[in-house]
Amino acid sequence: MHQQNGIFRAIQAAGTQQKLAALLGVSQQAVSAWLERGWVPLRRAQEIEASLGIPRSTLINPRIADLVDLPESA
Repeated sequence: MHQQNGIFRAIQAAGTQQKLAALLGVSQQAVSAWLERGWVPLRRAQEIEASLGIPRSTLINPRIADLVDLPESA
């Protein structure tokens, strides 16, 4: 499942969980927790999209994406 979600792709783009954490100013443990649950907080999704080009629609909680009707590739 991880290969399907945006956070996995963001980690790949950054190189490691630690590098993504450093880019965002959070702990590696936070990134690990996001990977486990499959989505990131909306604020972090915006930062990841701006930094790495991963569409925020693939990074946020799917329930939120459904509510705001984001396109798949923002």
